[in-house]
Amino acid sequence: MKETRVRYAPSPTGDPHVGNIRSAIFNWLFARNQKGKFILRIEDTDQARMVDDGIQKQKDALNWMGLNWDEVYIQSERIEIYTKYAEKLIDEDKAYRCFATQQELDDLRNKQKAAGKITRYDGRYRNYDLDLSQKRSKEDPFVIRFKSPQEGITKCYDEIRGEITFNNKELDDFIIMKSDGFPTYHFANVVDDHLMNISHVMRAEEWLPSLPKHVNIYKSLDWEMPLFVHLPMILASDKTKLSKRHGATSIQEFINEGYIKPAMFNFLVLLGWALDDKTEQFTIEELINVFNIKKISKSPAIFNKQKLDWFNGKYIRELKSDEIAKELDLFFKNSINIKNYNIIKKYNFVDIANMIKERSKTLKDSLMLSEFIYNIPSFKSKEEVYAMCDDIDQCSYILKSTIDCLNKIDDFNIETVQFELKNLMEELNLKPKNLLGTLRIVITNQKISPPVFDCISILGKKESVNRISSALDFI
Repeated sequence: MKETRVRYAPSPTGDPHVGNIRSAIFNWLFARNQKGKFILRIEDTDQARMVDDGIQKQKDALNWMGLNWDEVYIQSERIEIYTKYAEKLIDEDKAYRCFATQQELDDLRNKQKAAGKITRYDGRYRNYDLDLSQKRSKEDPFVIRFKSPQEGITKCYDEIRGEITFNNKELDDFIIMKSDGFPTYHFANVVDDHLMNISHVMRAEEWLPSLPKHVNIYKSLDWEMPLFVHLPMILASDKTKLSKRHGATSIQEFINEGYIKPAMFNFLVLLGWALDDKTEQFTIEELINVFNIKKISKSPAIFNKQKLDWFNGKYIRELKSDEIAKELDLFFKNSINIKNYNIIKKYNFVDIANMIKERSKTLKDSLMLSEFIYNIPSFKSKEEVYAMCDDIDQCSYILKSTIDCLNKIDDFNIETVQFELKNLMEELNLKPKNLLGTLRIVITNQKISPPVFDCISILGKKESVNRISSALDFI
């Protein structure tokens, strides 16, 4: 039985899009399910669009998702291979050199537009003398074009959609080697998939129109084709293609927003795949066991941000506190300046996790809820401090009484703090907003914060009393 070998083949042109990572996840899950190989192939033949750290960004995204690869290849290191097969096609009259200049091609395109025709290459060098072509290639720049069939149909097969036919009259003689000596995507893709023994090509639906080009290259080289699986498009909630105008689209942006790996992984898997009509939450191990190509949908998948938020919040609540603590530590370290991080890391991240996990959809929410730890409240007016009191005198009395109450607590934790402050509220015959509202202001001065008992408990007796005392001195 042929070994299952799949590949994720990104171009290093920027931050990996969630659609690309969804493709990587499907390939990785299938490889692991079949005990096969997951191959990372960097398709960097379009040198003009590359960014300096593009390759590392791809690897970082895969590593964050836990998608370990078995082999890695870089196309720019394989130019001699593509050149060899392109020359083979020329020798067999299945490809040819084209010396048309950019100006010639622009003029052709303008004439076709003016005549209301489809703009396409007209095959002007298709039957150019081979000896003249060889001689001229030593002096003039050229590209190599594939001789596409001009009559009949090209039959293609997709594992999800079945047989698809393309009219060969609609195919042009596309470029397989550029004038800079680098291959185009179409050619390098086929050559590499063959030489790397790729068994299944699982890629985005947007490559479906290119399938006849790839099929014809395989046929021209007498190579066995892999099985093709074109994955459904990912659309935004407005049913248009997901793009930056809809918000975050790259994996790094979602990391920066505080989404965690298990939630992101689970959510992306469900964009175009489902085990059944009711099961939504899986561990990665469960997904490896149940992943099946036949469960992939033909229909476009809708990227539902609210669903992702729900998933992420659910995973945050369900993870153990020490696991969330590790996530918080790393996220805070990467999100705030070193001075504030040095303040917050003095506190117990497990305690912080327990404080925020029921209230956060993302780690960014957690950071907002925890901001009071390193951001000591400051006030512009006395009215800010006693906003929840009947008057300034009542506020002063509440603050003095609270300082005395907290100082008397020996075993300082959330339970004792809550018990003693509720007793104080009863003794002083205060409304919750008077005592707790005022304490929330002087402890956090945040519009949204965890319950004041949690805040005081996290900060500890000394820091809490200091903040209350500072507010008392201010008024």
